Amino acid sequence: MTKQAYILFTRIPTPNKVKTRLQARLSGIEASQVQGDMLQDFFAKFRNFPVQQHIDVFVAYSDEQDPSIFLTTLPRTFKAMPQVGADMGQRMQNVFASVFALGYEAVVLTGSDIPGLEPALITTAFSKLQDVVIGPSPDGGYYLIGCRAGIDLAPMFTSPIAWGQDTVYETTMKLLQQVHIALLKPLQDVDYPKDLVALTPATMQQNRNLGAWLIKNRGKLG
Repeated sequence: MTKQAYILFTRIPTPNKVKTRLQARLSGIEASQVQGDMLQDFFAKFRNFPVQQHIDVFVAYSDEQDPSIFLTTLPRTFKAMPQVGADMGQRMQNVFASVFALGYEAVVLTGSDIPGLEPALITTAFSKLQDVVIGPSPDGGYYLIGCRAGIDLAPMFTSPIAWGQDTVYETTMKLLQQVHIALLKPLQDVDYPKDLVALTPATMQQNRNLGAWLIKNRGKLG
């Protein structure tokens, strides 16, 4: 059986440090609450994933604050490691390298701000993975990237990609044109207030913490 790992790449919820683009309508504390609720919904959906699917889950967390309290909120089935690097590319490259160094043969990574993400999509990503698998976002980025051991993602991580801009997906596809890329269905991440407003009732039901926050605070989003 192929040894597989799924990495949740996230920032520790910290006011004025996370989801700052939501602060066009929300306070720093409220934006941090949104991030925290999305994480708790993820934990609820994926808590049993390692046991059910035999795919280990790693939480790669940022350094906004002392992680000790944050780490106590992780399901016991999850593993954790800090992000290391000066920019997004370096941090992603390092976390992939660290997990592959543990002997995993296939690794998939997503962000933590994708309410539409479900466990079945992660298993689909592994089943479609030959060299590289990518899940594009409608905003021109991507919400998921994965590869098999031995595939060189360095061109993507070391090139001057404008992370957070609408050219990330296009640039990534050009940099990885020498390998086979499997594509997943598009999913929208949450960057702006309009992304929260656009969430469907079904998605809110699948994300109960975020859904409850939206019911109370939708009027603030414009």
